[in-house]
Amino acid sequence: MNKSRITATNIFVIGAFILLVCRYGYLQLANYSQFLQQSINNYSSTVSTLPTRGTFIDRNGLSLTNNIISYAIGILPKDYKNSEDIFSTLEKYVTLSALDKKKFNNLLHNSKNYDLVIIKDDLSDKEVATLTAHNYEFPEVSIFARTKRYYPFDELYSHSIGYVSRISNSDLGKIGKNGNNLNYLRNDYVGKNGLEEYYESTLRGTIGKKIIQTDATGNEIGLISNTHAIDGATISLTLDNGLQKLANQLLGTNQGAIVAIDPHNGGILAFVSKPGYNPNWFIDGINTDDWSDLRDDPRKPLLNRASQSSFPPGSTFKPFMGLTALYLGYIKPYTEIYDPGYFSIPGSTHRFRDLLKLSGFGNINMARAIAVSSDTYFFRLAYELGIDNIDKGISLFGLGKKTGIDIPNENSGLLPSKEWKERRFAKDKYQKNWLPADSVTVGIGQGFNHYTPLQMAYATSIIANDGIAIKPHFLNKILNKDGSIKANYTIESHTLPIPKSDFEFMKKAMQMVITQGTGKGIGYGLKYTLAGKSGTAQVVSSVKGGRQQKFAGKRYKDHAWFIAFAPVDKPKIVIAVFVENGGFGSAASAPIVRKMMDYYILGANVTESASFKKNITTPDASETSNDADNSSIEEPSDDTEN
Repeated sequence: MNKSRITATNIFVIGAFILLVCRYGYLQLANYSQFLQQSINNYSSTVSTLPTRGTFIDRNGLSLTNNIISYAIGILPKDYKNSEDIFSTLEKYVTLSALDKKKFNNLLHNSKNYDLVIIKDDLSDKEVATLTAHNYEFPEVSIFARTKRYYPFDELYSHSIGYVSRISNSDLGKIGKNGNNLNYLRNDYVGKNGLEEYYESTLRGTIGKKIIQTDATGNEIGLISNTHAIDGATISLTLDNGLQKLANQLLGTNQGAIVAIDPHNGGILAFVSKPGYNPNWFIDGINTDDWSDLRDDPRKPLLNRASQSSFPPGSTFKPFMGLTALYLGYIKPYTEIYDPGYFSIPGSTHRFRDLLKLSGFGNINMARAIAVSSDTYFFRLAYELGIDNIDKGISLFGLGKKTGIDIPNENSGLLPSKEWKERRFAKDKYQKNWLPADSVTVGIGQGFNHYTPLQMAYATSIIANDGIAIKPHFLNKILNKDGSIKANYTIESHTLPIPKSDFEFMKKAMQMVITQGTGKGIGYGLKYTLAGKSGTAQVVSSVKGGRQQKFAGKRYKDHAWFIAFAPVDKPKIVIAVFVENGGFGSAASAPIVRKMMDYYILGANVTESASFKKNITTPDASETSNDADNSSIEEPSDDTEN
């Protein structure tokens, strides 16, 4: 019995010893790296060093964003004891607002021991000198310099470049999905919108890590390793600062947007949305008063009207309608119809009237219909095409879908269809069905369809390029710190299945708009060829008894559009101007186009290029002119027919 007990005891001891050896081996071999890291962590701390954020420059190398030196005071969480004591001491020498204190406490709560937490930023030279002289009273507080984003042009690029601001938990969540959350600190900055957001990974750079050895009380006693931060890249944009400033100036106090494109490569030359806002307000958190002013402003300065808002295009839609009809073979460019000043759907007595020419234009072909902007011509054309065919042709120009530009939150606009209306009015048995009248109003750029100024500029560039569609973009190239090229933008393009001859015809028709049509007012004294199309989009429909009396006030005024490109044979620039509630396109938007064209093509000073100004008239005088005649674009001979 004793022998059995001894044997059992020996087996237990040997078994326990084997288990201990196995466990020891497992810890030493399988989990060596993990426990080594834990061991290091017990006597070390990580100090992060931030990279310098990359900047934006325009196509000529002008800096559009800067990283400036800003003086601040801050504290390491390991040295923090009581915020009220720190605040009361510091407030003897510097003013701390309630917002400063709130931001500090929020950042402190989410920071690690060696992440310096800012108490107050943007100190003046006098404040720095005073705090330095009394630093012995608060030795745990550091006075230091750091780089900080600055937008030198204030609101000029607020809707294109956007801004950076303090990183939030939701930002960290998004970044974490891409596996980049370790490249940010809790008190860091991140691109919040615009190009700052879109190119965040390129601008950010890579955070540096310095691992220091600490004693039992957390004080630094040595250096274990040091990985230097890698600064972000510089991004060269296609924007032209001079043209951007001019576009912003020409819009004045109006609400609206201007988009200019280089048709050769799709590069955005100007991208203005007004009103804008000062992005510098957001960098360290906007104060309550400024935020309330922006949020409650009825002009909506935070709204990007260039790419995030869509509007009825008015008569700027007609060239695309004409090309759709030519492409689908519904009409030939030299075919005449009779325009009595109205159109009626067969079987109906209702008249869709051309309000600018009640007596009509008589016999008219497509070229003249574009030039004088005949509604009747396009009422009839849209009715004969029907919405299915309209969708088939118009969609080729990218209208009703996102262009894919390199900026967040682009609006797709709306190219209506039978299916869309059925969904939109599913609860209304009458409204959900597509009616012939719906097609008629769509044909002149009214009704349900609406597009962004960016989309209209892009679509116009396709006409300028004889059917080659080049994706619009801001990026020109990415530069290394030494100025060498890291990457060039790769152009993305495709060709529309519309004959080049149709585009050549439409370009001539749009040139007639300037020489003898609704845009004649801006054609005087031109030193280059210009093609364009005016558009006046109704905000409210006409009502019997007086539209003006029922809908008084600027917010009910028509929207003013103008699209254009120049020179006609070899276009260098495409422009779309939208003036919200601006009235007639030929009076409000066309002059802006002319001045921008003069500046870009001739290099002329805007004040010197206004000799045409006295010739600008309202559509009552110019858009109803009969100066254009059908012979301006001749009928081709039989052997050149499509």
